[in-house]
Amino acid sequence: MIMKRIACLMLFAALLTSTACGGEADTAETTASGGDVTTQADETVDERYQIKEELPEKNYNDYSVRILMRDSTSPDWIGDMFSESETGEIISDAIYNRNATVGERFGVTFELIRSSNNNYETDGVNSILAGDDAYDIIVPHARAAFVYAEQGLCLDWNTDLPYVDLDKPWWDQDARESFEINGKLYPMVGDISYQALAQTGCMMFNKAIFDKYNEEYPYQKVLDGEWTFDEFERLAKLCSEDVNGDGLYEPDTDIFGYVTYVWVGPIQAITTGGGRVVSKSDDGGLELTINTERNIDIFENYFELVDSNNCYLELNRDDGSSIYDRIKLFTECRAMFVDGNLNDVSQMREMEDDFGIIPMPKYDETTDKYYTNVDAGTNLFIVPITNSDPERISIILEALSAEGYREVIPAYYEVALQTKYTRDDLSVQMLDIIKEGRIFDIGYYYCGGTLGSAGKELATNPAYSDHNFTTFYAANESAVKTNIEKILEEYGK
Repeated sequence: MIMKRIACLMLFAALLTSTACGGEADTAETTASGGDVTTQADETVDERYQIKEELPEKNYNDYSVRILMRDSTSPDWIGDMFSESETGEIISDAIYNRNATVGERFGVTFELIRSSNNNYETDGVNSILAGDDAYDIIVPHARAAFVYAEQGLCLDWNTDLPYVDLDKPWWDQDARESFEINGKLYPMVGDISYQALAQTGCMMFNKAIFDKYNEEYPYQKVLDGEWTFDEFERLAKLCSEDVNGDGLYEPDTDIFGYVTYVWVGPIQAITTGGGRVVSKSDDGGLELTINTERNIDIFENYFELVDSNNCYLELNRDDGSSIYDRIKLFTECRAMFVDGNLNDVSQMREMEDDFGIIPMPKYDETTDKYYTNVDAGTNLFIVPITNSDPERISIILEALSAEGYREVIPAYYEVALQTKYTRDDLSVQMLDIIKEGRIFDIGYYYCGGTLGSAGKELATNPAYSDHNFTTFYAANESAVKTNIEKILEEYGK
C-alpha cells in the first residue's frame, strides 16, 4: 500500500534531517529516535484512515466515469486526476492507487476526455446547452468553472449531490465559504485535487546570499509572527548588483533582491494583508471590499519596491512567452527571494545553492496569519446539470476526495514537498504555516472583473504606469458592481 511507502519515506527523511548540519537547520527540533519517528508517521496514516466516508455499498458494473479536462502542455492538470500505471513516482502512483481503490470498490472505471479548449471549455458548455449527458464531471481552469455556473449549467453541491459531505476534512472549507453565493455552490474543490495545494503561493530564499550578508534566515521571524513586508523589503534591498557594470539591471546577467511574476507577487499583495477583492456579505451575497486605505498603502509600498533596481518583474511577450523566467534566474543563484506556487519548488531540485521555503510575508504584524491565495490556474470541479445519476456521481466524488485525503495529499505534501524537494526541516514547518493560510478569493477567481486582477493590471497596464490604485479603482468600480449585481440576480433564481 502506498501509505506504507509514505511512512517509510517520512522515517528516512526524518533520520536524514536529524543528522543534517549547516545553516540554521541545527536550531530545529528533531525527533530523538527512529522509533519515535515511526510512531509519528504511523499516527499520521492512522488518523486519516480513522475518518470514514458514509457511503452505501454499490456496484456500478464497470460504469465509465467520464471526466472532461483541459488539454494542456503541462502534465499537472490531467495528472491531477489520471495516471495510467504505477511508475515509482510517488504522486503519480498515489493518483493511480486512489482511482484503482475507488474503481474496485464501486465497480467503475475512469475515462479522460480532453477538451479542445485550454481555458473556457467550450466543448462542455456546448454539450450541456444541447442537453447531452456527455460528462459526469468537468474539471476546468478555476476561472472557467464560473462560466458554467453563471449560465446555470451545474448541479448544486449543497443540494443536488446527496452523498457529498462537505463537512468532512477532505473538502476545502475556504473554497466552500467563498464560492457559495446566495446559498448555492456550483464549483468546489478539496483533496480530490492535489493541485489545489500545489498552486498555493509561497516564497523561496537563497541561503548563500543570506550568508554573504550575514543575515539570519527568516524562519524564526515567521514562527514569531514577525515576518512582515518591512522586514522582507529591508532584506531585498541589500543585495542587488550590476554584475557587468553597464549601469543597467538586466535579468540575464545581474543579481536581484526579489524576483516575481505579474500573476504572482502583484496578485498576492493584498492577500498578504488579509484583504480580499470580494467578500461574503452577512446575507450570503457578495460585496466589493478591495477599496480600503490599507490596500491602497499595500499597493503603494509594494510597487515602490518592484520599481526599484532591487526587483525584477517577469513580464510576458505578446506571444505569451516569458521575457526571462524568474524561476530560472533564482535557480541560477542570482536572487535572494522569489515568489511562486508550491509546485515551483520542484524546478529547484538541481539548484547549486541551498534554498529555503517560507510563506509570503504579512503586510504587518496586525495580520493574524500568513495568508496566501490559491492560483486561479488550479482545477475546480463541477457536475453538469445533464448528469443522469447525481446519486452515483456524488458517491464517486466523495470517495475520490476521501481517498485523496488518505493517499494523494500525504504523498504530495508529506513526501514530495517535505522530503523530496525541501532541503531542511525548518522548511517543512513552513509548509504547515503556508497550508494553514491559503484562501480562495472569489473576487480574484470570478466576480471581481478587472479588479480581480488589480495587482497585475497595476503592474502592466500603461494607463496605470504610476500604479495608482485609487485611479484604477475609480475607472472600474461601476462595471464590477454592476457585474456583482447581475451575478447575485442569477444566483437568486
